[in-house]
Amino acid sequence: MKRILLIAGFWCIVLQAQAMTQAEFVQSLKNNHPFFNQQALSTQIKQVEMQATRANEDWLLSVSTTYNKDQKDTVSFSANKAFTDNGSRATLSHTWVDTDIADGKSKFSLDYVYPLLRNNGGINDRLELDVSQVAAVQHNLSRSEQEENFILKKLKRFVDLNYAQEQQLIHEHRLAFAKQELVLVQKKFTASVVDKVDVLLQEDAYQKAKQQLLQAQQDLVVLRHEIAITLGIDFDQITNTKNLYRPYKLNDQYNKKQLLGKARVLKITDLDLKILKRQLASFKNESKAQLDLNLGLVSEGEDASYSNTLSSQSASWNIGLGLSYPLGGIKSSSNITKAQIKIKRLIQYKREQNLDLSIAITTLREKIILLSELLKSNQKQIMIAKDRTTEEKSQYANGTGKASFVISAQNNEQNAQLGYAQVATNYQKAVLEYKATLDILTP
Repeated sequence: MKRILLIAGFWCIVLQAQAMTQAEFVQSLKNNHPFFNQQALSTQIKQVEMQATRANEDWLLSVSTTYNKDQKDTVSFSANKAFTDNGSRATLSHTWVDTDIADGKSKFSLDYVYPLLRNNGGINDRLELDVSQVAAVQHNLSRSEQEENFILKKLKRFVDLNYAQEQQLIHEHRLAFAKQELVLVQKKFTASVVDKVDVLLQEDAYQKAKQQLLQAQQDLVVLRHEIAITLGIDFDQITNTKNLYRPYKLNDQYNKKQLLGKARVLKITDLDLKILKRQLASFKNESKAQLDLNLGLVSEGEDASYSNTLSSQSASWNIGLGLSYPLGGIKSSSNITKAQIKIKRLIQYKREQNLDLSIAITTLREKIILLSELLKSNQKQIMIAKDRTTEEKSQYANGTGKASFVISAQNNEQNAQLGYAQVATNYQKAVLEYKATLDILTP
């Protein structure tokens, strides 16, 4: 009994001094594991990619010079700008022609093109930007989903740590009892109260209990090292304080439709649909004729001096329409058909996701309820096993029982406790999976 109290006291000291809560485990995982740094860097990449989609809004500047056989020296400068808000384009240009045999010419022009059908409102110019903005939101959801799945995987190992701790305690208790029984039967054998076979049975039971404890210690040490390396912290800090047998309260206001409506994976699919529909809108627009309103303003001057050409400018303007339409429209028709098929396929995929989520939520909920009932049964089984051990020891002490019956009862009690711990482990893992399915595993 003294040995048991010492073991219990030792574990109380360890748990208080070096223990780690589940919240601390998750926070340490986020702070130290390279997986989360990779996720953060992938987000930065997405942000850079989204900025790159605005490249078609940049001013395009160009300068050129030419000299030909007619002794004409021409310098041209132009600036082009696309306005993605409405799809229009503007070009500002200036040309200076200098010649040795006549006056030089200076020309300024401003041309403005506004689309009336194809790319009206800038629908095609903004496609890449609009898609990237939706993809950025989608990336954040996907990142949260990946991080939650990663945390779920590691938290299950943290639950395994809890089980390994409990398993070691159970084996320590069993070894202590086996030692007590061995000492007692040896005294009885010395007093010629029991036979040698009883001593051998107890020695065998003691050795088996010792082997089981050594295996449990090995399992626990290996797991603690694994978690310590994963978190990047000291081995001595790896102890799980959570009560392995703590029940989880399921939400009584269970509404599967509401839960599915909040599911992250479905939101990701909805954004895929949004991207496809946005692409389809552009494909349909691209199938239209290109009808542009063209506006132009020209100012020209001629003189031997460049400065004089600037002061003697004469202006003119023009307005007109430009129409073009590709015959056949094979590419646009193919793009439209393909996008429509992709949308239909994605709608069916979302239906499949709904079914899978519905199955997962329902089955995990029922699993938690049934495991909770099984834990209650395990508790009763342990009580029965303890009573049996007490009864067998009493009969053996009175000389009406056998040592093998006592050992069998003690082993049965140990197995009942191990079974209880294993069911509790399955229960806690099911709770983690249930929370992850509902996207509530982490804040």
